[in-house]
Amino acid sequence: MTAFWIAAGLLTALVLALISRPLLRQRQASHASRKALNTAIYRDQMAELERDLASGALSAADHASARDELERRILEDLADDGAEATAEPRRLPRTAIAVGLALPAAAVLLYLVLGTPAALDPAAVQASNSEQIPTQAEVEKMVASLAAKLEKEPDNPKGWVMLGRSYKVMGRLDEAARAFEKAGPVMETEPELMLEMAELSAAQNEGKVEGKGQELLKRVLADQPDNPQALVLAGTDAYFRKNYTDAARHWERVLAQVPPDSEDARNLSAGLEKVRQLMGDSQGVKPVSREPARQPAAAGATSVSGRVSLAPALKDKASPDDTLFIFARHANGPRMPLAILRLKAAELPKEFTLDDSMAMSPEMKLSSAAELRIEARISKSGDAIPKSGDLAGEITPVKPGAKGLKLVIDKLVP
Repeated sequence: MTAFWIAAGLLTALVLALISRPLLRQRQASHASRKALNTAIYRDQMAELERDLASGALSAADHASARDELERRILEDLADDGAEATAEPRRLPRTAIAVGLALPAAAVLLYLVLGTPAALDPAAVQASNSEQIPTQAEVEKMVASLAAKLEKEPDNPKGWVMLGRSYKVMGRLDEAARAFEKAGPVMETEPELMLEMAELSAAQNEGKVEGKGQELLKRVLADQPDNPQALVLAGTDAYFRKNYTDAARHWERVLAQVPPDSEDARNLSAGLEKVRQLMGDSQGVKPVSREPARQPAAAGATSVSGRVSLAPALKDKASPDDTLFIFARHANGPRMPLAILRLKAAELPKEFTLDDSMAMSPEMKLSSAAELRIEARISKSGDAIPKSGDLAGEITPVKPGAKGLKLVIDKLVP
């Protein structure tokens, strides 16, 4: 608050200084410049009379009369000029003082009327914000009001959807199910609404998606096999049914779509590790024994390296701040990256190396694949999920240990 008033005071003082300066400065009289102008005019007129007399255009009598008139006007102007010269130029200190008092007063008054003085008090702001957050009782009252309104106007599917979501957030799952049921066919028109039904079913059945919810979940996955929300739900459903293979498959597919350093990636990795432990326990062996024995990898087979560049035809479609992803995947297997590198498009062209240290899972390493697909993609959004407008390129098949790869980003993602 103190800083605000200091800043306001300094700005007001600056404005006052600019306004008061002309009022306090000695004003210069203008009679001198006017005298010089009149003298020049009379001189020109006198010269013109002499020229007319010499050329015969003006008689001697007319010339004398015109000359007398001109001299009379000169004498009158000199008399007026002398009167003006006696008037002392003066300052206007009273006006400056009035402006100096009125301007700050008007500014403060306008701020009190049109501004928000309470915003200068942090305690008041915090109290105001806390007042804007509805209490549990207020939320329940609003939900009850919406429910009463819908009972009188049942042909309002959007209202029933809103009510169902509200009930679901409040944990009133049975009431949420009835509200979604009253919303009718609208619940099957959009993937988002279909997944609302699937999530509600999972919440009602201890993680398992049953009945209509399961049907809608399958429909979403059939139309959008990479839908992250649907894949997470399907993995959760499989997990609680102890179908750990399907749970891992679904969650690995989601993991391939999220930024590797995100909270989602960490949670999914932890879930996958738990699933793999359960898969090992269910087979009566330790998780480390699940991998088949294989010969030690040849030297250099734990990495691939090369150079990635952007095709000249696409240079105008990339910005320096765009995110560059370089992946190694199974050439003919799960899409979960075996190694991933995240850079900036400004670094192109760029020498790169992908190795086992960049694996997202200890069991899914680059050296575990017989053949690889090396991909590069420039993401406009910074998201690992491919989107229309991204730029991409790939090389396949590639053997682990390959060096000197030439990876060119030469395609526009439709």
